[in-house]
Parts: sequence; C-alpha cells; structure tokens
Amino acid sequence: MATIDDVAKRAGVSKGTVSSVFSKKRPISRQVTERVLEVAKDLGYFPNHVARSLAIKKTMIAGLKMPISKDNTMSGFEIQLINGVIRECSKQGYRVLLDPLPEHDDPTQFSIDPVDGVIMLNPRRQDPRIVRYNQMGIPLVLIGRPDPEDPTVSFVDNDNTNLTLQVGAHLLENGHKSVLFLNAAADMTVASDRQLGLMQAFANSGQPADRVHVMNFSRKINSSATEYGYTALMNMYGQSAFTAVIADTDRVALGVLRAARELGVDVPGELSIIALSNDAILAQEVTPKLTSVELSAERLGAEAAQILIRKMNDMNIVQQSIIETKLIIRESCRRLS
Repeated sequence: MATIDDVAKRAGVSKGTVSSVFSKKRPISRQVTERVLEVAKDLGYFPNHVARSLAIKKTMIAGLKMPISKDNTMSGFEIQLINGVIRECSKQGYRVLLDPLPEHDDPTQFSIDPVDGVIMLNPRRQDPRIVRYNQMGIPLVLIGRPDPEDPTVSFVDNDNTNLTLQVGAHLLENGHKSVLFLNAAADMTVASDRQLGLMQAFANSGQPADRVHVMNFSRKINSSATEYGYTALMNMYGQSAFTAVIADTDRVALGVLRAARELGVDVPGELSIIALSNDAILAQEVTPKLTSVELSAERLGAEAAQILIRKMNDMNIVQQSIIETKLIIRESCRRLS
C-alpha cells in the first residue's frame, strides 16, 4: 500500500505539503494540489485518518450535540444549522460528528467522544453538561444562552427576549390582547428568555399578565413538536379567550393549523398564528402562509463553528455572539377589526 512518503517523493514535494493538500489545513497552490492528487490517484494512496490523528494529537473532528425529535426527522432550522457548521468546519479540514442521541441526563452515560471540541444545542438552566465538558478540558460552544450567565462560556444565540418583545408588540398593535404561547421546554434557557420578552410586551401596553396563556413542551408527554401544537389547541381552544397563537417552531405551528381545521376555526379570520422559526419553504407551502421569525439558523451554526475552531486552537478564547432576527409577515396573522 502506498504511503505519504511515496506520494511526496513522486510529486517532488514534502510530506507536510501532501498532508496539507488532503487536510486543507493550509493553502497549497492549485498546480501543486493537482499534481499531488494525480500522484495519489496513480499510486492508490488514501490518507489514514487514525494515523494522522495520532501524529498531530488531534482527531480533526468537531462534535455537534443536537438531539433529534422522537419521529426522527429534522426541521428546516436544524438542517440549515448543520449546513452552517459543516461549511465552516470543512474549510479548516474538520469533519463533523453529529450526535442525535437523547440528552445525557444520567451522569454514568456521559463519555468522552473522539472529538476535539463540541457544539451543543438547547442549553438548560443550571446545565450540568457545561460543567462536565469544562472538567474534561473539551472546548465547548453553546448555541443558546448559558444559565446562569457566565462570561467564561462561549455561545451564539438570538436575542430571544427582544424577539418575543417584538412579536408581542406586533400582535398588540394589531388588536390581539390575549395570546396562547406554546413555548419550548420549561428548563431551556430559550423558554425563559422568550416568556420574559412576551410578558414585557404586554406590560408595556398596559395589558395584564393573565392575558398571556403559557404552555411548555414536555419531553415526557409530547411525542413530537407537531403533536404538541395539535394537542395544545385542541385542549385550550374555548377554555381560554385568545385570538392569536405564538408557536415555538414552525412544526408546532403545523400542529396548531391541523387542530384549527378539525375545530372549524378559520385562520387567520378567527385565530392568528406566528411561528418563532422560519422554514421558508414550509411557511409558504402551507395554507395560509405562515407568519414567522427568521432566526438565521445557518449563520448560528457557522458562527458557532468559527468560535469552536478558534477554541480548539486556544482554550482560553471566549466569544459570545448575538444573531439578529426578523419578523416575516405572511398570511396567518391579521389585524382585528
């Protein structure tokens, strides 16, 4: 079997140059790259990832901890986020290991994966996983805000409090004085941030807090985001007075739309819906087209990857980045007369 030495000798370059051609760790001229690849093809040489990892004491793999829903499907948000992570990691020669397993609530199930660093989604309040990664000396970047806030933890997030402040203000300006908020799981930091912003919007307009009916996704009860939205509206409609629903994701909003059809509730004639994520294709294919919030998922993933790559080279680097959001007005939300 051909070795890196064979390729270097035949191509007339150093072993380091051959390594860089395959790892993309540093730029190599197009002419040299093509010569090395042609020689490697002729000799039947393939880089040995394990051997290289042992030599440089790095796996050149970035971990992405992103649990998949119970129905084993990915949302548009998740796919865009993964695209952002992979794009930035591949530029620096890193592979991405996607861990779709359930959250590690049991400390005995928490192990060191063959990765140089980790991007973790959905941080919780008082999240023990952050402490564990620090104890193991593994570079960590969160997508989401840590709680308690910690200036030593790197993260990328949307301004979720301001997001729902704007959504709430938009609904209030359009005559909606009572809403059903189908929020994320109660132990997630994003849930508390978004509830705070919505409550602030109602307080700013002089509306009582009890005009906001908050429900939270339950990992034990809800089988999927869509089922969560469906069950919530079926149980709540007619029990509480609300003219609008704010859904945690577009998948939750799909469940709300299905329940509204079964209940004979006209959207947006009788009930307005806003989704706090924006799968642009999905939002425009459903009827009515979903008013939603653009979270810039691909940019969230890309910036998290950029920060992680820096941290994998220097553990002392700490960066915290906030990505702007934008309310996209479509057909599922209307002004009350």
